[in-house]
Amino acid sequence: MKGWEVRIIFILALGLAGTLASGSLMMGFIGLAIGIAAAVLEQLLVKISADRIIYITAGATAGLIAGILIILVLNIGIKSENRQAWSDLLVLIPVALAYVFAIVALRKGSRLELITLEEKDKVRWNMPVLVDLSAAVDGRIADLTLAGLLPGPFIIPSSVKSSIAQMQKGRNIVKRGRARRATETIERLEEAVGKAGGLVEYRDFGDGEREKNRILEWLRRESVTLLSADTEMCDVASREGIQVINLDDVGPASRKVVLPGDVVTVKVQKKGRTASQGVGFLSDGTMVVVDEAGAMIDKEVQVCAHTTFRASGGTMVFSRLAQDENNGNDTD
Repeated sequence: MKGWEVRIIFILALGLAGTLASGSLMMGFIGLAIGIAAAVLEQLLVKISADRIIYITAGATAGLIAGILIILVLNIGIKSENRQAWSDLLVLIPVALAYVFAIVALRKGSRLELITLEEKDKVRWNMPVLVDLSAAVDGRIADLTLAGLLPGPFIIPSSVKSSIAQMQKGRNIVKRGRARRATETIERLEEAVGKAGGLVEYRDFGDGEREKNRILEWLRRESVTLLSADTEMCDVASREGIQVINLDDVGPASRKVVLPGDVVTVKVQKKGRTASQGVGFLSDGTMVVVDEAGAMIDKEVQVCAHTTFRASGGTMVFSRLAQDENNGNDTD
């Protein structure tokens, strides 16, 4: 159990404890109120950095101690018959000093950098990412995580696992294959994140048509990035102002850039538009057109790029045989 499930159980437990301890329903409501206040306080404190909490706690403690000492000194000088009248007023002194000391400790301590607990957090780059079903089926998220490009934490809708289970039970061979790949992807993702000390959280957004709207609303509210291979989902999220990683854009963006003059090795696989041209592909799928290589099918050759053409469908490299390029340079 994670998130609000634990908090709800905690709140109900306080309400039940208040009722059973006093036998009064009113005390049960007070227990519920205390539980709700504690849950809200937890949410506020989680957003505060660790060093700030230490500064505030240390300052407030010092203020309370100083205030109590002042009260003890003042009680010595106050006549016994007047102490009762002054007692209520003197209680405010520790409270006031706790506030003053906490603010001073926070401001001065932060400027002097007395505590550097946040250094590890600064080194570790966190980017919460929601992974939908299409991204799980795609599979590249596990490789990106293993490469350290996506540290997480990762959030996966609970419906993803149920959808995978339905696909596995179906008779469609293609869907069963996708379900198997999605299962392997999630297992590899959990393994990779576990080694890095990260977190994979499963969150329930409900089922049916409203699930998509709930996911988008939650992504926008929590400032979480959407990772998906669903172009329609990515477009809708982008229009909503949500940060999106479209896996279809990751491949072209990570391909090696071949510049004019670069020498690469390519296997000629087929002829080009003309009989004298040969066509091959780099390991990332980039098409390479080689002049005067039509007779070198199934041979690996070194080529020198002279023109690079990039379009929405991918990149094409036009090249010459490297030996011909060298011969031309020698002639010059």
